[in-house]
Amino acid sequence: MPKQERILLWSTAAGTLVLRALLFFRYRFDADEQHHLHVVWGWTDGLVQYRDYFDNHAPLFHLSMAPLLWLLTAAGGERPDVLLWMRAPMLLLFAVVVWGAYELGRRLYDERIGLWAAALLALFPPFFLKSLELRTDNLWNALWILALVGVVRGWRPFAIGLILGCALAVSLKTILLIASTAVAAALVAFFVNGWRPKARALVAGLLGFAMVPAALAAFFAASGAWDALVYCNITFNGALARTRDNLWVGRAIFPFTAAGLLWLAWRFRHTAHPWRYFFAVTIGVYTVTLAGFWILISPRDFLPLMPLGAIFAAAAIASLREPLRVFGTAALLCVVALWYYADHFADKTAWHTTMMEQALRLTHPGEPILDLKGETIYRRRPFYYAFEYITRAQMAHGMIRDTVAADVVRTRTHVAQADGPMWPPQARAFLSENFLNVGRLRASGQALQTDGSFTIAVPGEYVVISEFGEAHGTLDGSPYTGARSLAPGAHRFQRAVPGQALAVLWAPAFQRGHSPFHLRDTTF
Repeated sequence: MPKQERILLWSTAAGTLVLRALLFFRYRFDADEQHHLHVVWGWTDGLVQYRDYFDNHAPLFHLSMAPLLWLLTAAGGERPDVLLWMRAPMLLLFAVVVWGAYELGRRLYDERIGLWAAALLALFPPFFLKSLELRTDNLWNALWILALVGVVRGWRPFAIGLILGCALAVSLKTILLIASTAVAAALVAFFVNGWRPKARALVAGLLGFAMVPAALAAFFAASGAWDALVYCNITFNGALARTRDNLWVGRAIFPFTAAGLLWLAWRFRHTAHPWRYFFAVTIGVYTVTLAGFWILISPRDFLPLMPLGAIFAAAAIASLREPLRVFGTAALLCVVALWYYADHFADKTAWHTTMMEQALRLTHPGEPILDLKGETIYRRRPFYYAFEYITRAQMAHGMIRDTVAADVVRTRTHVAQADGPMWPPQARAFLSENFLNVGRLRASGQALQTDGSFTIAVPGEYVVISEFGEAHGTLDGSPYTGARSLAPGAHRFQRAVPGQALAVLWAPAFQRGHSPFHLRDTTF
């Protein structure tokens, strides 16, 4: 490799590390991260995923993260910056995938291509940003790339099967990946006349593949959670198809895209590099199948293809007359895109930590909070489902009932997340009528009408307050002397100071320093 190219390569790598260190502490927390961490917390609190609380992902990622969260909470209690600490293992998974891209590139081409593939992948914005986040896709991608390295390096079939079984226990999308590689292997065997699987190796691989999923299935069945696991991972996710009217488009074009892929595979069958051919066909099969049949497609679904794409991109650029200029331009474009998609590198983590500060002060352990997807991490939710896209789509079509109001009353939930468009209409109306904004969260209560009337939806202890503190007057015909238990229904407060703006608020919220007259929008 020429000296100038080495300087550019290692400068790119060093710049990537600097950006990663910067954005690790500044890149905004995604709602999916908060949901995943809430699921992890459930395991540390003695709950069983699916049975006791909702999640629509396979369980291995959350189980593997639970020991770290347990250690953090054991050492520092319920900390508001826990999500930042829980991002740390993602750095290791990022390193595994980047190393896998280097190793595959080195074996498919040479050392130079392997290094550039790793450098380009590490800086590629969709991979760079998603690999920062606490999400199942990062463990899934790391296991997948590790299995591919094992295939190329000739690891034992049992070990490769074990890795793929772990990947399946992280994400059911592994089935699509395995099917795509199987089809690609069949095309290589048919067109290139290369590989013929041995029965003994296939049996060993299948045995390794079955071990982790079988162990998890046995555990959930013994815990009385098997039916819930099947519902959350298969029935719930699959039901999204009934809410979408455009799925026929992808399925209609699939025969044409598949035919085009077969033609390309036949067209380039004469190759001296069957591994390159195999991985290129794998990319094609996975892409056309995903586009044709997957219900909900996102950039995360393409994470397993990004290392292979980086390898082929590096090889294509290296074959140009002036590769140095193209490599430099590609790196610069990635940095500009990162700057744009990462909010100009501004610190966007404060919103979540501020909300967590308020959640930990406003509620005590054991007191539920109604949030959207588990954003408050350490508290149980009164409503089973997380209000993510699939849930909201099914609720809009009447497939899931909006029981939020009844669940809030039944569980005596006095704290809810702030208002926003992700709340279902009925739930949003109930919360807006019966909860008061106290900052990033809401507490049960109401503003008093001019005649002093108000209603209580969630029974509990309440105080009547003004912007100066507790109010003076008569509550339901008797002198108001402080916090009082109020039943659901209509109540009336006779003001001692006519015209004074008053509110009735869940008493613990006021006692813990919160008021609708003085919003908490900063950390404590």
